[in-house]
Amino acid sequence: MCFHKELYLVILGIFLHFILVLNERRELEGYKFPVYSTPFCPRNESEWKKRSAALNCNKTNGFTCLPNQQFTGLLEFCYTQPRILIEAGTCLYLVKTVSKVNGYNCQNFRYGCHKTSFLSDRIFKYQDCISLGNGCFLAEPSCERDKFPYLHENESINVKEDSTITYIYPQQSTEQIHTENTSTNDKEKRTLVAILLGTIIPICVLFVLCGYYVFHKRSKFLLTFVK
Repeated sequence: MCFHKELYLVILGIFLHFILVLNERRELEGYKFPVYSTPFCPRNESEWKKRSAALNCNKTNGFTCLPNQQFTGLLEFCYTQPRILIEAGTCLYLVKTVSKVNGYNCQNFRYGCHKTSFLSDRIFKYQDCISLGNGCFLAEPSCERDKFPYLHENESINVKEDSTITYIYPQQSTEQIHTENTSTNDKEKRTLVAILLGTIIPICVLFVLCGYYVFHKRSKFLLTFVK
């Protein structure tokens, strides 16, 4: 009985570890500065400051949390500028190939498209610019039904920088831009498969050992009973 309790605790521990691994922030490759995946962006100023401190962002390289260029996940990083001025009617995402932020016209959103400009360190107040699903912004009319958005090959970055603030201007088109490197996606899939196998195999081994233990114990009992 004691063995069974220990086995259950081990399995529970492995399961919890697996959940934590899937939700942890991972540093991604292919960017010109450290960029981390995150399950969600800070939701208030307190969380923003904590994540900024955790990544060691400073007055020169300000903390930012934005979608990736495929709109399939969120990224947090210390940008090359202290803050970004986000124009009215524009959301941002990070372009991997050049490690620059780009503007995305949100004027076709069903809700949540801001009508005033704001600085990037206040983006937690504008959650619709960082709420994603099915490779698109949830506020877009086509998002719920368009599970496989059209892929575009060309990027158009409209950026103007000064010493303190990066200005981002909206694109002329409201079409989504998806140009994430395919090899990176394949590598992330292989990593996930490795994590799954690394979790499932030990559990299977434990079940086999448990079965062997129970079978061996019952065999000894039957032999004793027969004698």
